[in-house]
Amino acid sequence: MADNYRDATIIARGGLFTNEDPLTLAGSNPGSAIRLTNFEISQFGGYRRLDGFAPFDSDNPTVPGTGKVLGLWIHQDRVYAARRNAADSTSADLPVGAITLTSGSQTVTVTATGHGLAVGEFVTFTNVSTLGGLNLNREFAVTSAATSDSFTFSASAASVASVQSSAANISFTVSRAYSIFEHISGVGWSNISTANSIDTRSAIGVNKIRTIEHSFAGKEVVFGVDGVNRPFRQSTATILEVFSNQGTSSADTESQLSNPFTTTSGSAVVTVVSTAHGLSPGDTARFTNINVDLGGQTANSIDFTVVTAATTDSFTFNLSTASAVANQSGVGGAAVNFFYTYGSTADVVGTSLVADFRNHIVLAGASDNPNNLIISQPNRDLKFNDGDVINVGFAITAIAKFRDSLFVFGKDRIKRLSGNDSSDFVLSEVANNTGCIATDSVIEIGGDILFLAADGVRPIQGTARIGDVELQTVSKPIQQILRDLPNNFDLSLLNSVVIRNKSQFRYFFPTETVNSADAQGIIGGLRFADNRVGWEFGELLGIRSFVATSGLINNVERVLHGDIDGNVFEQESGTSFNGEDVIAVYATPFFYFDNTEKRKNFHKLSVFTRPEGSSTFNLAVYYDWDDPNKFNPGSYTLSTVGALLRYFTTGGTFGSTFTFGGSSSPVLEQNLQGSGRAVGFVIASISQDAPYSIQGWGITYQDAGYR
Repeated sequence: MADNYRDATIIARGGLFTNEDPLTLAGSNPGSAIRLTNFEISQFGGYRRLDGFAPFDSDNPTVPGTGKVLGLWIHQDRVYAARRNAADSTSADLPVGAITLTSGSQTVTVTATGHGLAVGEFVTFTNVSTLGGLNLNREFAVTSAATSDSFTFSASAASVASVQSSAANISFTVSRAYSIFEHISGVGWSNISTANSIDTRSAIGVNKIRTIEHSFAGKEVVFGVDGVNRPFRQSTATILEVFSNQGTSSADTESQLSNPFTTTSGSAVVTVVSTAHGLSPGDTARFTNINVDLGGQTANSIDFTVVTAATTDSFTFNLSTASAVANQSGVGGAAVNFFYTYGSTADVVGTSLVADFRNHIVLAGASDNPNNLIISQPNRDLKFNDGDVINVGFAITAIAKFRDSLFVFGKDRIKRLSGNDSSDFVLSEVANNTGCIATDSVIEIGGDILFLAADGVRPIQGTARIGDVELQTVSKPIQQILRDLPNNFDLSLLNSVVIRNKSQFRYFFPTETVNSADAQGIIGGLRFADNRVGWEFGELLGIRSFVATSGLINNVERVLHGDIDGNVFEQESGTSFNGEDVIAVYATPFFYFDNTEKRKNFHKLSVFTRPEGSSTFNLAVYYDWDDPNKFNPGSYTLSTVGALLRYFTTGGTFGSTFTFGGSSSPVLEQNLQGSGRAVGFVIASISQDAPYSIQGWGITYQDAGYR
């Protein structure tokens, strides 16, 4: 009977739920999703299939070097990236039998006389035939170097036989350092490390470079750390390694010495005249702009250890070998730049975390002093020795400035640094039973700081307000996914990016062993102003990002990521994932329409869409909570013709001649077959079509009674 026909309208909103029972979800959040892959919150309502990503520079997509992109940042409208050097040295040909494999073992032993390698350095082999079923013509990290004539590495799998190499022309290259590159439009990637004499920054143990940008010292600069080397300071294309005591003059040095050096023929000792230097034996000194060789040896941009400091106005260091030239007295030039590091807790070497706070640079995360905050002098981003060192009482995993506080995270602790400057900084407790378990999960978005804790994604404002109460997580809908993260992924590789014009963030969980198409992540966005109820989440699939950044280039927000192969991509670009299809899935809850026991005959479905071009997707219909014994109709194919044209759209004409362009209607209608007590729908596409939004559903059904 006609009066048995009923209609239901469901608005697509709420995001992904992975830990809610089907009954509750359909009743309280019918517009949510039980699967939501590569969809984002649409700014026009509903869920929108993601844009693609493409090379940032199609002519020069790859940063020179080898391995993954280690760091990526935007500075003064230009993009900068860091990558390991392709070869810092090359071996001679290895003899027959130089490579040995043992059946059932992944360990590969290489005999190479006087190799000079250290654990953690990277070697890439050429001309190796397949041995033990393994391809060894690739890059490996040295795992042991017990003797000067042999080393080992670990293959990707166990050898199927005990075998030795038979070729006599096997060689390998060694990667020990990384370089920083500037992208120049129309040119490509230019190495700016060499020009700044820092091309020897060690890559051993460097997993990621983190940067911040500030301008409190009078010009916009970048400060970067990598967990191994000294920090670096960058102003446009000029890069300077940071010691614990430097200045902020135009020469970026605390003071310039005038002809300070004296050498003696046959001796390695160099005497330096420097008034009130304050150095002690064991401290480190470096000089630039020396206009002569000292003792016949270069001394520019080399670290020297102070040997003696007999007076307050002079000290000595040793050259690598004794001077082979006549005595030198009062040489070096009138403007020798002098950098130095005191052997103290203010040592900035090896820090991995950086923030700016109240016109100070704050460093942390040094492996030797994991509990320490190292704070520069006020308004001095190159002077740390007279600043403060604060032991927070736990190993620091992240630091983040937010409003009038610097939040200091451990894995299960949070403290807050507050005050006007280093003279009155105070450290106070925020939470004693929660913290940040992934350094690069800390992001500022939606007027708050979010971070990944053991119990999910938390806002710092809520956590600071009521401590470690679990109710302050905003990620309860996807708690099941987040709970499994530490077991499934190396959280030190987690990286994130904020897309500000969409109030959206993305977490990427890369692995070196998973194909790009299978790379996972999560996406979160604010649909409403209230960040407690407005967060909605989905899953990412197919973006294997190892570092990511976003920022303005010529006043346009750009979203970038670097991958394992050294490529830099731009997200929010194109309709494919670097030429590969975008997999998108949206599955609704099962709608039971106020009665779980009454059967319904389903007649028609209206899918409300917002097309952005021609696209095709599949619609699947499932009955009775996907009961395997229940008949389900086959999938339907739905298509959009093109983007809708409105009178305010560029190219439209308002008046008597006005016409719509593209799709004639945003509503796609489909007659349905079948019946059941509940019904669920799945929208899926695997394509490079234009993005589209699913804004909601209109369902026409007929009550069919109890049976």
